[in-house]
Amino acid sequence: MGYTLISRSEFDNTATSTVDFTLNSDYDEILFVLSGFYPSANDRHLSWQVITSGEGGYDRPIQSAVSGHWLYAYDYSHGAMRYEHSYDSDVSHENYQRFGISAHTSYKQHSNASGTMTLYKPHDTNFYKYFVTESQGYQAHLSAFQQYLHIMNTAGYVKETAALTGIRFVSTDSSGDQDGTIKYLALSMYGLE
Repeated sequence: MGYTLISRSEFDNTATSTVDFTLNSDYDEILFVLSGFYPSANDRHLSWQVITSGEGGYDRPIQSAVSGHWLYAYDYSHGAMRYEHSYDSDVSHENYQRFGISAHTSYKQHSNASGTMTLYKPHDTNFYKYFVTESQGYQAHLSAFQQYLHIMNTAGYVKETAALTGIRFVSTDSSGDQDGTIKYLALSMYGLE
């Protein structure tokens, strides 16, 4: 038994403000594979929020913690691994949870974000809904040749016992407020029974 492709969203050079997926109740585990994200505005994140059948909006509270490591490579190279306290989230009802590191528009050919997110038992009504993400982003820093690679791992939960019925992806600023549009996205949703 393995993952089954449920849905895929891919577009290029299209200003899209929201990308929605329906969470299929046939699967105990949902895997999202992000093959690429590029925002319309500089330094924006691909972020997400969920909806339940009993609620009218994508606005559930989410709690998370993040660790990460980065590598800067140019005439000199250095890096570090650290707990990313600034990325920790206690997402209120009006904000979105960041999928991972931001993407920059300064040098399109040298910036992108990708990764995976697993959402566990989205339809179970007994527990909060846990998730983990692993994301990678590479960005140009001061010029197209100064590369900054950032890998982030997030673990958290949606503070909700009701079944999750949908998930929305948007472009946000670092505070989790929807900002800008998505110019490029390749995102697949898989299910595991």
